[in-house]
Amino acid sequence: MDEVVTRFARMFVAVGKGFDQLGEWLVVVASLLLLAMGLLINVEVFGRYFFNFSTLISDEYSGYLFSWMTLTCFFYALRTERLLRVDALVSGLRGRMRDFMGVMAALIGLAVSLILTQATFTMWHTNWIFNSVSLQPSQTPLYVPQLIMPLGFGLLALGYLERLVAAILRLTGQLPQHGERPQ
Repeated sequence: MDEVVTRFARMFVAVGKGFDQLGEWLVVVASLLLLAMGLLINVEVFGRYFFNFSTLISDEYSGYLFSWMTLTCFFYALRTERLLRVDALVSGLRGRMRDFMGVMAALIGLAVSLILTQATFTMWHTNWIFNSVSLQPSQTPLYVPQLIMPLGFGLLALGYLERLVAAILRLTGQLPQHGERPQ
């Protein structure tokens, strides 16, 4: 039984490393989205200033790109401890109590991100079924820019699930405590 659990812990560590790479890839995607947003805004500014011309989509699509950028990076922010959190109480804890609090925090984060995934999927699906479009001149089908919302929150839920399993493995002694090196 211990060998099976140890094999699972090793596989789990490998999955975590894969998640780290996925997070870094998502940051590259977000960087490209930021670049596209900057280009779009500059085309709008120069077009209006020098040529009395507007793209008519700059504000709308910059908002979409910003939303995609933000939701794409939630997973990376969770993986790298950059999400906003209050940890004054937990930072003073050690050992099993800290890992128990990690389980509780991961459960709460998982629940919230699953609720957001379901809610945003419902919104996306409704707009897809009814083919809702934006009120802007582009008449963009809303399901296109909204697709990132259930995907981003779904990835965040996956990240919290990984944290939950890690905290449980630490509680059971299958992974080292925070700050310790793996054996």
